[in-house]
Amino acid sequence: MAIVYQDGIAGKVCANPECGWKPLTEFHPKRLLGIPVGDGYKSRCKECANAQSRAEYAAKIEKYRETQRKYVEANKEHYRKLKRDHQKAHPERYAEIDRRWKEEHREEINLKAKERRQKDLDHYREIGRNSYERHAEERRKYALEYYKRFPEKSVAASNRRRALKYASKITHTEAEWQNLKTFYNFKCLCCGKQEPEIKLTRDHVLPLTQGGSDSIDNVQPLCARCNSKKNNKHIDYR
Repeated sequence: MAIVYQDGIAGKVCANPECGWKPLTEFHPKRLLGIPVGDGYKSRCKECANAQSRAEYAAKIEKYRETQRKYVEANKEHYRKLKRDHQKAHPERYAEIDRRWKEEHREEINLKAKERRQKDLDHYREIGRNSYERHAEERRKYALEYYKRFPEKSVAASNRRRALKYASKITHTEAEWQNLKTFYNFKCLCCGKQEPEIKLTRDHVLPLTQGGSDSIDNVQPLCARCNSKKNNKHIDYR
């Protein structure tokens, strides 16, 4: 359609009958090898042309997707470079997207990590050993500081690990352990000495190595000396 002036402003009547006249800034240019075709502008305004394109895309979505897949596959390195450049230009944005995604898919990520580890357990154990050797001093320092700050938590974690090692399906909480010590007036059930003169430790009446449980019903408070002396015997001091 020809260019039509209204109030001194150049424009066109959109080919969509429901649209009407709009200024030329609302039309995409029409070129062939860089040379203007016709009046130099497309017959539909940008809004109508975009709506038409979306409708055509929705009607033949699989065809367009297949074309896109082929193009991306043929230009894979180009797209990878574009993505890398964009990530370098906006690191904070990508870091935030990555953080949110991991937070929303935490259980899924952990499950997949466990599955990968179980499939190649020796490989991951070797990685762990190598990492420990590289950072042994740093880890020992951190563990010592953590133990000093949270001695009860460290002991509880150690007992949980032992329980898991011997496949105990039941464990006890830190609150249950504190209640048990209070019930026995913070005394060692073997020698009778009381905290803070001694430091009470968890002793399994039936040792874990003999199939004992880590439940509070199988735990008795003993000082470190008596616990060590009892060793792997089944002795109930309660």
